Amino acid sequence: MYGVIEGEVDIWINDKMVETIKTGDVFGEGALVHENHQRASTALAKTNCLLGFLDREHFLFAVQQTPMFAIEVMRSYSDRLRRLKYLL
Repeated sequence: MYGVIEGEVDIWINDKMVETIKTGDVFGEGALVHENHQRASTALAKTNCLLGFLDREHFLFAVQQTPMFAIEVMRSYSDRLRRLKYLL
């Protein structure tokens, strides 16, 4: 999972740009909850970016130690799915 610390990242699905992720947003969280998961989208930097990275091990630790972290990730994921529902 990546968090955008600075910059903007475009999310593409099936050769269509569907969303721009901005500072404070996260992407790639689906790969942390699905084992052997095929990517559903492609992320391309729109501007110069500074990203934070969280692998599965650290993600699970953060979820266990900070339940509100898990809620915020689920909220972000749910919001994105709602927006994409109308675009695809």
